[in-house]
Amino acid sequence: MVAKVIEAIRGLERDRFRAMVEGNGQQLHALLSDNVIYVHTNGKRESKQQFIDGITAGRRRYRQIEVQSQEVLPVGREACVITGRALIEMEANNGALLFPIAYMAVQAQEDGKWRLIAWQATRCAIE
Repeated sequence: MVAKVIEAIRGLERDRFRAMVEGNGQQLHALLSDNVIYVHTNGKRESKQQFIDGITAGRRRYRQIEVQSQEVLPVGREACVITGRALIEMEANNGALLFPIAYMAVQAQEDGKWRLIAWQATRCAIE
């Protein structure tokens, strides 16, 4: 049972990252809790709508999100804490930005569906 939950959460994280790269606001709306707390690597905190609007309006353009490591820790039956590292490639006004991050995410059950309720990422030094 735990293995199925972990695999489902990994799939949701892949789906969310893909939606960010594709600019798919509808998919992001389905995957994020209405109460999500989203903290970027620069410390900026956004609501669900601010985050989705930034992507769909093209103010934040992800070219690629490559997960390098990921651990999923179920907490009870209705929450999972995800920690990992990823390589982020973003499109900036002066070209591409490429940087590694360490992140923590929390997925929780809402009305029988898993949704992201918290995200916080830190930019890492390139090793």
